[in-house]
Amino acid sequence: MISKKIEEIKLLMQYAVPEKERGAAQALLEKFNNDRIALNLFHSFYSFLPEGLDDSISKILLVHRKEGAFLLCAITGIDNYLYLVTHEMAEFLGRRDEGIWEDKVLHFFGFKSREDCIENISSLSNLPTYRPAHTDEDLCPICFAATDEFHTLGCPVEICPWCDGQLTACDCRFTMAGKDKLKNDADLDGLLEQLNKKGRVPFDAKSQRPSFPKQEEKK
Repeated sequence: MISKKIEEIKLLMQYAVPEKERGAAQALLEKFNNDRIALNLFHSFYSFLPEGLDDSISKILLVHRKEGAFLLCAITGIDNYLYLVTHEMAEFLGRRDEGIWEDKVLHFFGFKSREDCIENISSLSNLPTYRPAHTDEDLCPICFAATDEFHTLGCPVEICPWCDGQLTACDCRFTMAGKDKLKNDADLDGLLEQLNKKGRVPFDAKSQRPSFPKQEEKK
């Protein structure tokens, strides 16, 4: 799936990136070739160039991160743009200097208003460079929730609070939702309600993230 997305991005870049910028743009793509977050950002940007003009991403900055959702700033040759990105999708939010217009997104990331957002991200020097999410050992390797945050519903790493098994594999999700199958959003909302009543198990890097023995431990 990742390899297919990379090929799609490369194809889009042939039409979107100015010739003199292609080498740098391809090098940045290769840097993030195993990172679903950055790949979703690239795919969204090169599918729909914000200004409708040839352009390329030269750098990605991290504005905020919460519960597997990343607020990223794409630095390009024309301007700087904000994106809401998860392991499944990337949504264009607008130019950095205009802030975030959607109240739901503002409040999710803790901004009081669009003006508050603009003030907090006015200086690029205050924003760290984004690094591949899958390399951060404090994050869930699938949905990228951080320690003590809840997984994205449906993440295979989430622990079932009723049987301590894998929530996506055990039958508890059907039993507690009162369904033979979870077919739609209403069914998922019913399951989420039951999970919240019971108490969802948040991500814990020490106990839930897969680990591999170090070289010296193998000897």
